[in-house]
Amino acid sequence: MAKYSKQRIAVIIAVSILVLITATVLSLASGFGKVIRQLSHADIVWLAFVIVAQSFAYWAYVIPYKLVFKLSFKDAKTYSFEGFQPFTRGGGFVYDMRLHKPQGAKARVFYLGIWEYMALAPAVLIAAIYAVADHSVATSLSLPWLIIVPLGTLLLIGVLFYRHSISRFPRASHLVDMMLGMFKDQSWKQMSGLILGMICYWTGEIFALWGALQLFDISLSWQALLIAYASGYSLTRRSLPLAGAGIVLVSLTLSLHWVGTALSVAILAALAYQVSNLLVPLIYHHQAKLKLDQVKLLTAGR
Repeated sequence: MAKYSKQRIAVIIAVSILVLITATVLSLASGFGKVIRQLSHADIVWLAFVIVAQSFAYWAYVIPYKLVFKLSFKDAKTYSFEGFQPFTRGGGFVYDMRLHKPQGAKARVFYLGIWEYMALAPAVLIAAIYAVADHSVATSLSLPWLIIVPLGTLLLIGVLFYRHSISRFPRASHLVDMMLGMFKDQSWKQMSGLILGMICYWTGEIFALWGALQLFDISLSWQALLIAYASGYSLTRRSLPLAGAGIVLVSLTLSLHWVGTALSVAILAALAYQVSNLLVPLIYHHQAKLKLDQVKLLTAGR
C-alpha cells in the first residue's frame, strides 16, 4: 500500500497551518464572534454535496487531460489527480511539464490551459452582461470581464492568424505552431470531448462553491456566483504552488464579499470550498502514488 513520505506529510501540515492562519486573520478582520455565530448555524449536510461536486469536477478533468496528452483513461486519471495534490511541486502545470517532457509538454500544457479558460470565459462574459444590465453586481467587478474576455479572445485570434509577426521570437513561434498543430490533428469527436470535459469540470467547481454557500443558507444570483467564482479563482489551483492554499481563500473571500455576501459568511464559504479542494485529491492519492511508483521503477530499469 502506498504511504505518504515524510516530506509530503510535512507539506500537508504546512498547507493546513497556512489555511488555518489565513482563515484566522480574515476572521479577526471580520469579527471573530460573527464568524463563530455563522459557523454554529451551518448545515453540515451540504458538505457532502460540496465533496461530490468537487469529485465530479476531478473526474470530468480526466477527459480533456486524456485527449490532450494522448493517454489511456487509467493513466490520465492517475496523472491528472496527482496534479491537483497540494504537495505537487510548483503546481499541476509544472508537474505536467516535468512528467510529459519528451512529448513536447510545454505546448500541451498551454493548449490544455487555453481550453480550460475558453470553456469558462463565455459563461462569465454572459454573466457580466446580465449583471451590468440589472445592476445585480457592482460595476467595478462585472465591467472588467466585459473587457478582459473579448480582449483575450482577440489576442488569441491575432496570435493564431498573424503568427508570422512573432517569428522573431523562435520559442514563442514554435510553441504556437505546435498548439495549432494539435488543434488541427484533433477530430471533431475529440474536440467535443475536450470542450464537454472542461465544461463539466467548471460546472462541478461552481456547484461546489454554490454548495459551500448553502452551508450557511446563502443564495446568490447565477451571475453573481459566476463572477465571484471567476474573480476569486482566475488562477486555478493547477497553476499555483500548494494548490493555491491561502491565496484562493483570500481572493475568493473578497470576491464573494464584493458581490454582496456578508464577510463572515464569505470567509466560511471560501474556507469550506478550499478545504474540499485540498482534501478531495487526497482521497485518490494512494492509487495515483502506486501508479507513479510503478512508472519510476520501469523508468529506472531501462
